[in-house]
Amino acid sequence: MCTINVFNRFLKGTQTITNFEPLHKLQTHDGYILKCLLSPKFCDPNMYLASASSHHSVKIWNVDGFKLERTLVGHQRWVWDCVFSVDGVYLITASSDTTARLWTMSTGEAIRVHQGHHKATACCALHDGAESEPS
Repeated sequence: MCTINVFNRFLKGTQTITNFEPLHKLQTHDGYILKCLLSPKFCDPNMYLASASSHHSVKIWNVDGFKLERTLVGHQRWVWDCVFSVDGVYLITASSDTTARLWTMSTGEAIRVHQGHHKATACCALHDGAESEPS
């Protein structure tokens, strides 16, 4: 069983040393954890932690209390990467099974499977039309 340690960062006094204290330790997947990702700040009312694994799944944790919300299943091999949409409504995953999947966070269903690669899909990115703020 793999674990995820969630840390709280704080500065001690006026020193420049940063200390990390563990907040939670999650018992997660039966295989390797390949990616952990926090959802963006815009996905109110909840914030999520996604953990992708060699156990062919992605688990979605509610950061408020670190409860397991759902497990996304459907990939046939390791899930290497995941990325949330800017509003947190969708999650895209990339897998060694040569597919990328688009999941809806409300139900945990894969609403689209992107196929066509001849080898593993090891990473993914999403440009969902959101513009960054001007600097």
